[in-house]
Amino acid sequence: MKNLSRVILLTIIALTTFQSCSSSDDSSSTKNLTQTPQAKSEYNQSNFGLYKGVFVGSSGIVIIDINNTNNTIAATLIIDNVTYNFSSNQTLQANQNTTLNFVDGSNSFTFIVSGNGVNPTITNLSINGHPNAAIVVVKETSTILVKCFEGTYSGDDSGTFNIVIYGNVIKGLVGNASTEPYIADGEVQDNETSGSGTVTSGAIFTGTINANNCSGSWTNPEEAMSGTWSGVRTY
Repeated sequence: MKNLSRVILLTIIALTTFQSCSSSDDSSSTKNLTQTPQAKSEYNQSNFGLYKGVFVGSSGIVIIDINNTNNTIAATLIIDNVTYNFSSNQTLQANQNTTLNFVDGSNSFTFIVSGNGVNPTITNLSINGHPNAAIVVVKETSTILVKCFEGTYSGDDSGTFNIVIYGNVIKGLVGNASTEPYIADGEVQDNETSGSGTVTSGAIFTGTINANNCSGSWTNPEEAMSGTWSGVRTY
């Protein structure tokens, strides 16, 4: 992962490439995925609302609900098909800078977000059995759906490649059990069929995506390394 994360070139294969994978769009794991935002409009510019993201340190997704549903504060992590239900006994005020400590048994993390819902961050992450773990979360609004994709990469290096796509923005994590993950940031163009961006290590990526499936290749020119990757929308 260390070598891959220095310079990554991701190429997500175009629409014709996905014909052989089209059946997964109708599978039981993807056919019921929401196509509309679940976030309430009154919380679009508030610390309250709905936050979604991806987990690396194995693979998973996270959903953080701050008074968006039934006026409750809760978080759910689904890691390798195991569900963790986190809660917090803190009270919050709307439109205020927020720091929440979530706990599920011996697992815990801290969620921080500004009063207008900008820059949500996860710190102090501790999940049993998942070293070098990290989470990236973004805020969903009533007009922009957040889609979570989980995937893997292989070849000269291997690990987990997870991203969220919301509007024309890509954010993700790339990593494996031996190193801390790096953050990928990008932009989607052409009606979500192509995109490009960078990784915090200085990497770059480009490519396209189709519906609930994605796949492509990666290369590290400086290290003469390359391989392939694929992913599927899971939330």
